[in-house]
Amino acid sequence: MLIFISDLHFVDGTAGEHNVPASGFRLFLESIAAKCDWLKRKGRKIEEIKIVFLGDIFDLLRTERWFEYPINERPWGNNEKKIEAHANTIFDAIIKKNQATFDLLSSNLKDEFKLPVEPQRIYVPGNHDRLCDKYESLRDKVCNWLKIATHSNPFNHSFQDIDYGVFARHGHEYDKFNYEGGISYKYEDYMRVPIGDPITTELVAKLPYKLMQRDEIKKLPEVEQDALKRNFQEIENVRPFSATLEWLLYQVKKNLSLKEVIEDVVDEIIKEFNQLEFVKKWYKHHDKWYEFWDEADQIQSFLYLLEKFKVFSLEKIMPLLQRAKKYFERDELLEASLKEYTHLDNRIRYVVYGHTHIPVQVALRVIESPYQEHVYLNTGTWRTRYHKCKEGMGFIGWKNLTYVIFYRKEERKSDFPPFETWTGALKTV
Repeated sequence: MLIFISDLHFVDGTAGEHNVPASGFRLFLESIAAKCDWLKRKGRKIEEIKIVFLGDIFDLLRTERWFEYPINERPWGNNEKKIEAHANTIFDAIIKKNQATFDLLSSNLKDEFKLPVEPQRIYVPGNHDRLCDKYESLRDKVCNWLKIATHSNPFNHSFQDIDYGVFARHGHEYDKFNYEGGISYKYEDYMRVPIGDPITTELVAKLPYKLMQRDEIKKLPEVEQDALKRNFQEIENVRPFSATLEWLLYQVKKNLSLKEVIEDVVDEIIKEFNQLEFVKKWYKHHDKWYEFWDEADQIQSFLYLLEKFKVFSLEKIMPLLQRAKKYFERDELLEASLKEYTHLDNRIRYVVYGHTHIPVQVALRVIESPYQEHVYLNTGTWRTRYHKCKEGMGFIGWKNLTYVIFYRKEERKSDFPPFETWTGALKTV
């Protein structure tokens, strides 16, 4: 049995309460135990259980702690010794914030849940936990808290198992804003800092951080401050990504009395972002005179629309947003999954990614001779997602939990390795 989960995004809590409680993992492991028990009653034997943590497990970017350190000591700076020390501090805070969960994940699961065998844990880094693979000190901690045999070498950034017909990677490799490396997919490629890193911290996490420091906000009743902070901390959970600007406009519309304050803070963080030496160099490297709407153009246009809060009314800016959305809605990972098969063993039937937070199963192609089916699956997320309403500017959110299971042929008495996916949604607020 082979199980994939991804995009848990454990955080230290300084930039919002986003973590799944330990009870969620107990339910997940109890469901795995129930499946094993069902197969046992059918006369099938489970000789192995592999749990693959497919990236973005430890979120070292979505935190306000980086603002306590100078720019050159943040992940896009150049003081490597300090960056490593701060990343370790943040990692330790993530563990402490989620102590019950990691005590569970690092325990003997076989005895705890009456599983047939002790699960093997496998970790594949994503873009938000890039630093976990960069420093040996953090690799050791990952191994400790996920109960993986400690090793000094970097983690593999892909996973393949012919017995299950599966090839998997986190998927950020096909997101031009979150992967700066080349198609060789070497360790050095993964260690290059993508623009998505400072976007997450210096824009997304910094917006509520700066907003709550304003005197106008501090004068509000505490309950209103908490609600405002929480709403702005949820921006990265908005899906699709193209709706992010609409989410900001939605928050402005809900808080019209604070419109000027919000606009000033947005303007301030954009200026600070554009003044970062890393960002300046990134713009210069990616601004291609021969290519219309290159990566630099897209980021700069996105920030331009944010700045236009002060110039346009909400009604006037909406048509601009609608025209811009189409450039951000292309599913790069789906397109990449088709191409992935060109270099894979011909026994691979399934390509699995995470990263998008959107659980999908897509039939890609059928090969007639010899007969083979190719399927792309996405592992979704264990985070709250906010969805743009079909009508109006509203958003509705609910919690999500997705996992994907693959079986050996003999485990389900099939002519090929079968799979199943499970996605849960919980609406509590």
